[in-house]
Amino acid sequence: MFRLIASCLLALSIAVPALAGEQEKVYKVGDGVSAPQPIEKHNPEYTKEAKDAKIEGTVVLKVEITSEGRVENVKVEKSLRPDLDEQAIKAAETWKFKPAMKDGKPVRVQATIEINFRLS
Repeated sequence: MFRLIASCLLALSIAVPALAGEQEKVYKVGDGVSAPQPIEKHNPEYTKEAKDAKIEGTVVLKVEITSEGRVENVKVEKSLRPDLDEQAIKAAETWKFKPAMKDGKPVRVQATIEINFRLS
């Protein structure tokens, strides 16, 4: 009985990552892959320290937009300062997109998001 359970678990541990890898392929826009379209954006919050220092600029984020239109796997590509980078990430993770499409089906894509910090 133990051997049968161990064999089944081993088979599942091999099959599941293979399926997940296939489902999670990340495309780039172009060559038949349309760009995702933002449908809901939220502005980042300024930190008190950044406001007091009158810091303005842009944080550039490299992200993946899922086939459901969610933002995941966010990495800072161009930093402004750590506290504003964190606020940019928090804001981007709340954005919603109409997903990218390939062959009429929604797909995960790599994208760049620019988050601007402007005092007004």
